[in-house]
Amino acid sequence: MFRKILVCVDPYPPDNNLIFCAVSLKKLGAEEVVLAHIIVDASLGLDKMLIAQARPEMERQKQMLEEAGLPASIAMEAGIPAHALSDLAEKEDVSVVIIGAQGRGLLESITLAGNPLGNVSAKLLHITRRPLLLIPGTLPAMESGREMSALFSHVLYPTDFSDTAEIAFAYLETVVRATQCPITLLHVQDRSRPAPHLGHRLKELQNLDQLRLQRLQSWLKGLGAEDVRIDLAQGSPGDEIVKRAKGGGCSLILMGTQGKSITREILLGGVAHHVARHAALPVLFIPALQ
Repeated sequence: MFRKILVCVDPYPPDNNLIFCAVSLKKLGAEEVVLAHIIVDASLGLDKMLIAQARPEMERQKQMLEEAGLPASIAMEAGIPAHALSDLAEKEDVSVVIIGAQGRGLLESITLAGNPLGNVSAKLLHITRRPLLLIPGTLPAMESGREMSALFSHVLYPTDFSDTAEIAFAYLETVVRATQCPITLLHVQDRSRPAPHLGHRLKELQNLDQLRLQRLQSWLKGLGAEDVRIDLAQGSPGDEIVKRAKGGGCSLILMGTQGKSITREILLGGVAHHVARHAALPVLFIPALQ
């Protein structure tokens, strides 16, 4: 499920967390990595100069991956970054894309004033058809050899019981089989969109959602997860997910990118977009089937 990884690299300055996160996916079946760096369209001479400048850092990260047992290749080309990365992900038929949530280079930081998510990562999240692992720039530096415990020490799985959430759950099953890590199953009953005609049924709906979570809990325990917690909350889903990720000792959020409301969540789920912008944890976004 995670056989081939595309790591989106910005060498100025480098972010080793992206490399360590790629290595952490070895236990989930990762076999090879493509290191990608996109040069913003420029004159031919400038393209060549920027590629030459980036090459030493790309080679260093390639060596890090290979020393960790992951064969790696380098792809550097000119283009519009988000679209070029999406096209490359399709061309290479990768299983997951890893990208930083904030641009680190000078050009990106100028573009992104006041945007905590990042221009390239935000656009890529909108257009990619591949799972995307978003790594926040505020994440403390990982250490080599501690990748698995750092990323998979406790996974938060928010679900609205939609079709896309079920697809994300299949990825969670893979994580559980490989790591047996603690899991928190979270469902937020959305109180930002009240339904007056259902007021008399709120207790009934709460019991139904609790039973749904308990079924998921039993299934994961059957796969080998010893610690599976249930959290049934009320409020704004995006806010509650971010709050629990911050205070619940979690290491990774795994969720779908589109919920039940197509008209409300155009292109990218509104909840997913909120989590991408505000979560201080890595987030593995699983897209809907297309």
